Amino acid sequence: MADVIIETMPFSNELIEWCNSYPEFLAALKNIYAERFISLSAIVTSYSPFATQDEIIGVYTYDYKQKTPTFKQDFIINKEKKNQEFILYTRNAKGGNSKYVKDINSFFDTYGKGKFYINSHHLTLAELPSEIRERGKAAITLAEKAKLSDLTNIPQEHIDRIYYQVKEAKKVEWIEKRKLTGN
Repeated sequence: MADVIIETMPFSNELIEWCNSYPEFLAALKNIYAERFISLSAIVTSYSPFATQDEIIGVYTYDYKQKTPTFKQDFIINKEKKNQEFILYTRNAKGGNSKYVKDINSFFDTYGKGKFYINSHHLTLAELPSEIRERGKAAITLAEKAKLSDLTNIPQEHIDRIYYQVKEAKKVEWIEKRKLTGN
């Protein structure tokens, strides 16, 4: 299931490969845990004045199993915007840091320094960027349906079929983009 979720994210091909190559990175992404989180399949990129060379990718999920459901944003750093090294900043449930998974407070210290990204980790629907608020509403609706079903018992052949369809759709999109850009 994680493969399907990662493929549907608006991640670069390099970031998808990174997720698949670094198990601790993938395991720390909230988006892949459908039994608790609904991915908004949306990202927002930004740059901090304290590290202008790095691209900051905000990744949104809806935590529908929390006592008070909330939207959460974790941050992936695309080091020097080269698509060669990525660091995930999240509340790491396993407690430890690794080279590529760090606690969210380290992100705020490095990239925010008390001036930026304040109150951006846990959000209400109204606090989501307006561009993705509709996705937030859809996540709430989907979460209500998910509470009535068992997302952990999806047959593997169904997951495989979805994965294949997503890969095929991405291939067509890539071909269309090449036609439009002439590359």
